[in-house]
Amino acid sequence: MNYLKTLGKVLLTTYLSIIILGFILTIFYYFDVINNNIYNIMKMIIILASLFINAFILGKKCEKYGLVEGLKLGGIFLLIMIIIKLVTNNSFDIRTFIYGVIILLTTSIGSVIGINNKQEK
Repeated sequence: MNYLKTLGKVLLTTYLSIIILGFILTIFYYFDVINNNIYNIMKMIIILASLFINAFILGKKCEKYGLVEGLKLGGIFLLIMIIIKLVTNNSFDIRTFIYGVIILLTTSIGSVIGINNKQEK
């Protein structure tokens, strides 16, 4: 039960940080502070950085198998995103698949670095 609570907290902070930073980025884009190219790049950077940081935190909290923990986090994130895509009737293409692979790699690397950075007590 403790593991599910930890994973839930990490997922919640991931989604909240993506929503808040995405909202701020959208405000900048709306008022023409940034242009379209920077907006598209920053959207991806916000999502990947948020996933990396939260996977790092999850890796520090887990006992072993950081790679598996990162794959779990990335898999759950992708599952939720696929459900949202299906509900909104968006189509799947090769870019969606590549984006999913990048998300899985990011969360895996973040959790592996997190578990290797764990301080011994």
